[in-house]
Amino acid sequence: MAWLRIFASAILAAVLGAAGTGFAVADPPPWAHALPLADGSARSHAVVSGRIVGIDFASASILVETSHGRVPIAVTPSTSIFRGEDFASFAELSRGSRVDIDVSDVAGRLVAQIIRIR
Repeated sequence: MAWLRIFASAILAAVLGAAGTGFAVADPPPWAHALPLADGSARSHAVVSGRIVGIDFASASILVETSHGRVPIAVTPSTSIFRGEDFASFAELSRGSRVDIDVSDVAGRLVAQIIRIR
């Protein structure tokens, strides 16, 4: 009877694989992760919310004032920036703008994945 269960599982896996569907383990949404720690260390994913207090266009980075202090965040060409439903550019960010930023820890540095201007 065990061979029948194994055989049925193998057939099901082959059919699902051929149909283009399969089993996937999804990463939890960004809001399921905690904010960066107060000491500046970060987890693999986090959301940083606050007000932009500094922008360095030369190094493509911003400084965000949060309830935990000031947090430097790098902005890359692949960072998506939104103002409401519309796309925005890095040049549209300004001091004083309120933002929510999905970040990742890359080699000990916070890198923006998505910036939402409020």
